[in-house]
Formats: sequence, structure tokens, C-alpha cells
Amino acid sequence: MILDPQLARLAEWFAALQGRAGELLDQRLRGDCLGGLEQVALTLEQQMQPSGAPEEALVTLADDDNRHPLSRTRWRTVLEHEIRPSIHGARDTLTATAAAFEGGLAAAGLLTDLARTIAEEPELYFLDRAAEDSGVAAPTDPVQIAVPLRRWLDEVFAGPVRGLVEELTRRAAALARDAAAELERIETVLDYHLFIVEDSREAEARDESAHTGLSHAIRLVRALSERVARDVRRLFAWFISESSTRMDDALAPLRAHRPDELMQQLEARAARARPSWLRAQRDRARHGASALYTRAAPLVRELAQDVRRTFTGEGPRIGYWDLLIAGENHSGRLPAIYRRLFGEVPLGLSDLYQPRPSLEAPCRKVFQTWLDGQRTALLVTGDRGAGKRTLVNRVRAELHGELPVHWISMGPHLASEARLCAALCEATGAPYAASFAEFGRMLPLVGGRRVLILENAEQLFVRTPEGLARMQAFLDMVRVTDGAMLWIVLMAKPAATLLETCLRLPLYFGQVVEVPAETGRFIENVIRSRHRVSGFGLRFRERRTPALQRLRRPFTRADMLPDPGEEWFIDLERMCAGNLRQALDYWLLSARLDPKTEHDVLVRPLPRRRGTVLNDLSLPQRQVLVSLVQHGALTESQLQEIVRTSGGGIGPEIDDLRRRHLVDQGGPGGFLTLRPTAVGPVTHDLRWRSMI
Repeated sequence: MILDPQLARLAEWFAALQGRAGELLDQRLRGDCLGGLEQVALTLEQQMQPSGAPEEALVTLADDDNRHPLSRTRWRTVLEHEIRPSIHGARDTLTATAAAFEGGLAAAGLLTDLARTIAEEPELYFLDRAAEDSGVAAPTDPVQIAVPLRRWLDEVFAGPVRGLVEELTRRAAALARDAAAELERIETVLDYHLFIVEDSREAEARDESAHTGLSHAIRLVRALSERVARDVRRLFAWFISESSTRMDDALAPLRAHRPDELMQQLEARAARARPSWLRAQRDRARHGASALYTRAAPLVRELAQDVRRTFTGEGPRIGYWDLLIAGENHSGRLPAIYRRLFGEVPLGLSDLYQPRPSLEAPCRKVFQTWLDGQRTALLVTGDRGAGKRTLVNRVRAELHGELPVHWISMGPHLASEARLCAALCEATGAPYAASFAEFGRMLPLVGGRRVLILENAEQLFVRTPEGLARMQAFLDMVRVTDGAMLWIVLMAKPAATLLETCLRLPLYFGQVVEVPAETGRFIENVIRSRHRVSGFGLRFRERRTPALQRLRRPFTRADMLPDPGEEWFIDLERMCAGNLRQALDYWLLSARLDPKTEHDVLVRPLPRRRGTVLNDLSLPQRQVLVSLVQHGALTESQLQEIVRTSGGGIGPEIDDLRRRHLVDQGGPGGFLTLRPTAVGPVTHDLRWRSMI
């Protein structure tokens, strides 16, 4: 006979089991994971504390101390030695917690205790049948009925609770995985804000960028901690509610002394578990039809598409230009450290740089000629993304320390003559000059010889009379000052081609280096060398052979088909037209982390057609794109003056280009620029149409 105290002991054991589940969540998620996030937040808040007042000293690229408040690498050092170890520690804790829950290690004790307790219950128990409520019949002695208690508890209670524990571990693992992914995104935010400070010329600008990134990261970490704590509370409340319902369902017939109801439920469960012959045949037929459809449907659809394309001549709707210009965010498909390898080449990672002797030799010759005391200047031209900055950086690194080097990156904020002169005076220490001619007179007063690298010089030129006059004044200044300053000017090829016609640009420079489109072998070496540093494996997914070809040649040997890797790089050379930046973008677009191994990078084949994104553009729209390719950034009024359309102006054409994801607008002056991922396809298309 089951007594009420025995039921109470079973209920007490179950309450203790629920408490252990709560302790597991507290220890694994609230203790370890939230503790790691709190440590990250404290580390970030410590870096937000103001540092000592900077000394009145000029910190150059040749004399850079990581501890100096004006150091260009101070924030990067803080990120690498203080912030990143804390983030990686918290992320490793979250990943280990998720792995413990997914592998079943975390909840193994709960499941073992549940199975052992049910196994220790007696096989049979004699349960008194409750007396019927009748006032006519005389009271009789209670009737005892043997019920299979262990089977009842295993089917009605242990099975569902086991499923609840497994669902609890699955949700806890997903919670930890999501938190780790969010922490990786926060690290990417810090990388962006604390690495771009090297491009800032002013200490205030560097500190402002770093503090903006730190503040944003602190808010994200605090919000992540609150979200994890809230999700843990909800998860535990869900488990308590669902498991308590299962316990009440199992004990209800026992407490009410209704053995007949208990036996009926067990018989119904046994009947449902025993399928009939007709149901078995029906299920077998349904499964067979489903398997046949699963195998045949893709082949039929592919065969129909091949037949339609054979008769209509149409190709895939999505082309490689469509995918690149769309610029979808695939940040979750590759680790952040892997994506950084395919950005700009750091000077310290010499393994990532592929030598270009035919381009490096003229640059070194210019440096040596100028160091020998002769007047000269260097003009480096090439399409955007061809590697002009990397080339000059490489040559500059070889001569680092021998002479002061100043780097000015042109942008819309420096497009006017007065602002560029102010930046030149600040970089060289010359007295303030309002024009190029005045700066040419002031520079000899400074004394010493120095190197100045001017990047994106095409933004100084606008295809108007005023723009041509401004560019002519700049070239005259270069000619006057090339004895005291070695000018290295980086300019996009479309603008250089136009200025060669208008102002005879090469005559003002002792050496002109044109960075050409690279070969497919060179691009393959660049990509493979960067991937090799990552430590990941590499696999290329084979391109699926069309169904018609497989039907026509069913006995074609696999070793006669092209190698997937060789085929991918052959297609890449044709798609990117030798542009390095565009090739790296295509690689990041195609690469995925293999979900099966998690230590290999899987590269998918790309479409073979360009797509339709640059089709159906009007002539004014193509003229707008030509202007942006040649000049970099322009306002709507400047574009209106250059294009000179009739009717309602150039505004509707620009709006349509923005909807097509070809043009972006931003900044204080509302400058229009080509979208970074659209620069390569637009330049290639306009050059094919002989418009640049």
C-alpha cells in the first residue's frame, strides 16, 4: 500500500531535483558567464578613465611610444593587452558553458538521479480503491489493486521530465552561444574604433574615436548581461512550471486512489504504441513516396531549368555583380580574426605581402634620387583597390626612420584649397597659408627635408573651370617645393587619365608609376598566403554539373572534370578584372566556416554571369557614376554643374542610384560617393563602355 508519506517523499525529492536544476543554471550561467561579462565591463570602464595630460611634444611615426598620451598606437596597445584578453576570457567561458550543455555533461547528474530514483521504486504497489459515495449500500472493506508503479512513473513522469531536461540544456546552450556571438560582435566594434585611430592626425580625434567605441561597447556589454540574466530567469521559470505539471499528472491518480484510471491510461498508451498492420503499411508507403520525391524533385527541377535555358538562352538571375554590390552582411559566417586578414595589409605581417618588383623599383629610385639632393616627385596611379597604398606603405617601411614622413588622406572635408593648405601647414609645421602659392613660399622657412604622401588626390579635382584652376595651382606648388619636400601623390586612374589630357599631369612628376590590373596567379597567391596565416583548412565546393550534361555524358570520369579550386580562381580573374580589393571581397562573399568540421573554410562557386544590377541605367545616371569614379566625392550641386541635365535636375537620377545600392550619401556636407562594393563593377562597366 502506498501511504501519503511515501508520496510526500517523492514530491520532496522532485522539489530537490528542481532546486539542483536552478543551482546548475546559477553556477554555469549566472556565476561563470555573467561574471566574465562583468569583468569585461569593468575593464572597459577602467580604460575610460582619463589619462595624464599629454606633454607638449610632437610624436611622429619614427618616434612612437606606446605609453605616450599622443601615441598613435596607444589605443591599439590597450586593445591588445588589456581589453582583448578580457573579452577572449569571457567568450571562452561562454563557449565552454555551451559545449558542456550541448554534450550533456552539465545535466548528466540530473538525468542520472532521475533514472536511479525511478529504478528504485517498487515494481508493484497495492493501491486501495476509493470507496463509492453511496448512502444505500453498507460500507465495505477497501479493495486493494496491484498497480505497476515503476512503469507508470517511467512513462508518465520520467520520460517527459527527461525531455524537459534535454530541452533545458538545449536552450541554455543556445543562450550561451548567442552571448558568445554577441561578444564577438562587440570585439569587432572595438576593433573598428580603436584601430582607425591610427588614421587620425590629431590626438583629440584619436581619443574621441576610442572613447566613442569604448562607450558603445560598455553599453552593449551591460545590455548583454541584463539580457542573459533575464533569459536565465525565464528559462528556470519555464522548467519549474512544465516539470511541476508532469509531476502533478503522475501523482494525481495515486493521491485520489483511482487505480482503475491508472490502468486504463497504461492500456491506452500500450495500444497507441502498438501500430496496426494497416498503419504500418501506410507509413511505409508514405515514407517511400516522400523519399522518392526528395530525390527526384531536385533533379526534375534542375532538368526543367536546363531545358528552359537551352531554348531561351537565359542565365541565372543573380550575377556576381549583383551579389557584390548588394553588400550583404555575412559577418556571422566567418570569425572576425579571419575577416581582418583580408583587409588592409599591416606592415608587420610581411608574410601577407606579395612582392611587386616592377613597381617597387621605380618607387625606390625616386626615394634614392631625392635623398641624393635632386628634385623629383612621384605619382602613383591605379584603380581603387589596385594596391597603391600598400605599395607606397611597403617602400616607406623600408626607409622608415631615415626621414620624416607625413601622410594626408584626402576626403571631402579637405577638398578645398584653404583646408588642404591648413592640413599641409599642420603636418609640416609651416606658418599658416591660405593658398597653394603662399604655402610654396612658406615651406622653405621651415627648413629640413621631408616626405609628404597625399592619398586620394583625385578629390582635389572637379571637372569645372574652378576645379581645373585649383588643380593647376596644386601642381605648380608641387613643382616649386619638390626640392624641400618629396611629393608622393596617389590618384585614381580615371582622374589621372583626364588630367593627363587637360593639364599634362606627368610633366610635373619625375616618376609616374601606374599600378596595373594583376594576373590571376598573383591574386591567387595573395589570397592563399592570407588564408595560410589563419590556420584554417580550405575546401572548395564543386560546381554542380548541369543535368542535361550528366544525361548526355553519364560515363564522364570525375578526374576529367576541372579542379574546383583552379576553376574558382579562373572565374575570379575574369570577374574582378585584376582588382585586388574586389578579389578579396569576392573571397569573403564566397567563404563560409564549414559547419561540419568548424575548422575548415568552405568556398562556394560564384555565379558566372555579371547580373542585371548595372542594366537599364539612363545616360545621366551613367554620367553621375563617371563623375564619382573620377572625382571620388561630390555634392549634388557639383554633379548638376558637371552633368548639366535639363528638366527637374539630377536629383531623381541620384535617388534611383541610391535605391540600386550604387551611391551613398553622408557626412556634414551631404557628399555623394560610390558604395565601396560598387566601385569595382561600376569602373569596369564604364571602362567597357569607353566612358572613362
